Amino acid sequence: MSDYPPDDGRRHEPLPEPHPDWRVIESNAEYETGWFVGGYDLVEQPDGSRKRYYWAELPTAVVVTAVTDDQVLFVEQYRPTIRREQLELPAGVVEAGESFTAAAERELEEETGFRAESLSLLEEVWVATGLLRHKRAYVFAEGLEPTEQDLDANEFLTPRAVPAAEAVETVRSRPTNDATLQGLSLADAEGLL
Repeated sequence: MSDYPPDDGRRHEPLPEPHPDWRVIESNAEYETGWFVGGYDLVEQPDGSRKRYYWAELPTAVVVTAVTDDQVLFVEQYRPTIRREQLELPAGVVEAGESFTAAAERELEEETGFRAESLSLLEEVWVATGLLRHKRAYVFAEGLEPTEQDLDANEFLTPRAVPAAEAVETVRSRPTNDATLQGLSLADAEGLL
């Protein structure tokens, strides 16, 4: 097994020291796929018993809620893992040394062909903490100017604009993901939609 976290050009969040009542006896990264690392921590629990807590570590990601002319930009893409096409907010992996807003700017332009004049961090959260070591940031983008789409070799997606007033209802009426619902909810709660 290679060093953990992997030096793969992507951002990996450091973990804090464990709580003193939850002593980590060993941490073992058992396998690496190139997309995620899987392993376990052997933990001494507060009652003195020991248990393996299994985890999968994914690189940090960013999700972009981008609004222009009272329209929210989405991408439609087929997700082989669930065998469905979904309407999603633009998103992607944060590169090593990259800020959340810089990653959002890059992903938005690559996936939709729009560059943002203004980007702001709405929230950063740990995702599915019962199993994953994965941080996700939500960024709001506005002041959009058209450029060129620059998709990765494995991206087959189509940008789509939806009126901001209909965005939440639209994604709730068709297949979508948690990141899209959370990104829209955060922007809506801030009065940005």
